[in-house]
This record gives sequence, structure tokens and C-alpha cells, in this order.
Amino acid sequence: MDSLVSVVIPAHNSRYIASALDSILAQKQRPLEILVVDDGSTDSTAQIVRAYAPKVRLIEQDQRGHPAARNAGIGAATGQFLAFLDHDDLWSPDKLERQIASFERDPELDLVFGHILNFFTPEMPLEERARFRVPLRPLPGLLQGAMLARRRSFDRVGLFSEKRGTGDFLDWYGRALLARMNIEMLPETVLYRRIHADNYQRTHKHQRREYLRAVKELLDRRRALSGG
Repeated sequence: MDSLVSVVIPAHNSRYIASALDSILAQKQRPLEILVVDDGSTDSTAQIVRAYAPKVRLIEQDQRGHPAARNAGIGAATGQFLAFLDHDDLWSPDKLERQIASFERDPELDLVFGHILNFFTPEMPLEERARFRVPLRPLPGLLQGAMLARRRSFDRVGLFSEKRGTGDFLDWYGRALLARMNIEMLPETVLYRRIHADNYQRTHKHQRREYLRAVKELLDRRRALSGG
């Protein structure tokens, strides 16, 4: 199945993009294609990505947000499986290998996740790290970067909500649960989630609001389906 996975990376002024791409290219089981959707960057992101051609394909669009960039990548992807990675995160070298093995063992699976491990970006000073309350142990990773999905999952559930912002994946995952997707969680760490000042300070409060809103709507949909 190594030729059947399409990887989509949304990017906007993505200073860690090279590290993310290197972690994909270091996979023991190589993907069919790597698609970077540049969402209106104003820095050297596109230039960095072009240096990886032909191993990486660059798609450029006006800035519309990461959910729209992921959806554009899905539309351009040709693989039977879809994987996603944010520009500032990293995959473990056996991420795709382990998840593909799960699909081979169980053809009925729709989604396979793995554990995640947060890490502080090396350039962050120790005194700044102390201000962030983030777990530094492996945790079940219900994030798009920790997932490998059959493409048919998106045919059934639909694309990411472009109105959601940071809550787009929780909204999508809620719809997947309502569709009774077959899901497996691997015990191994497959995603290393980088903590840096830009992504934590800017998005944490907004992300929490988006998540709470998405959870409320998921519960409302469940009650509606159950007649409650």
C-alpha cells in the first residue's frame, strides 16, 4: 500500500515546513505523493517547498484558512488513503508503516490514529517553556496529523468545515462518529507536536472556544438523531 497514500500539508508563512517535509520523506513506507497547499504565504514558504520538487507538489491559493487548504489538497490528491500534517509538527519514521499495517489486518477500518507527544521547539528558552502547561507524555492523538484515513471516509462524511477555524477537525471527527466509522487507536507515538510561542499563545484561547462550540453542536446532532 506504500503507493496509495497522499499527504496534505496546509501552509501559511510556515517557518518549520522543511522539518515537516523531511519527516515525511524519512518514512519507512513512502507515500504516493506529498501536497503542500500554500495558503497565501507572504514569506519564503513557497520557495522552500519548490526546492523539494519533484518529490513534493506545491499548490498555491489565496489565503482562505487551513481547513480550506486541506480541502484543496484532498481535491488534488489521487491516493486511496489520506494523511495530514501541520507545518510545525513531525511524524515518527514508522507512522505510515504502522497505520497501513492496521488497514491490511482489518479491511473494514476507516480511520487509524496513533499517540502524540508534545515537544518544545529547541529555540524556546527554558523560562518561557515553564509558562506553558502542556503534557509531555504520549497521549491518544485525536488530531488530523495522527490520522490515516481511507479516502472513502471523506466521501461519506464530507470535507472539513471552512467556517470552523481551529475546530474544523473536531467537527469532522464528530461527523465521522455519527457515521459509525470503524476506528483504531494505535498505542505507539506517530506524531510529535511542536509547541512554540506563535502557535500556543495565538491560538490556545480561540481553539478552546472553537472546540467547545464543536462539541456542543456534536451533542445537539446526537440528541436530534436519537429523538431527544
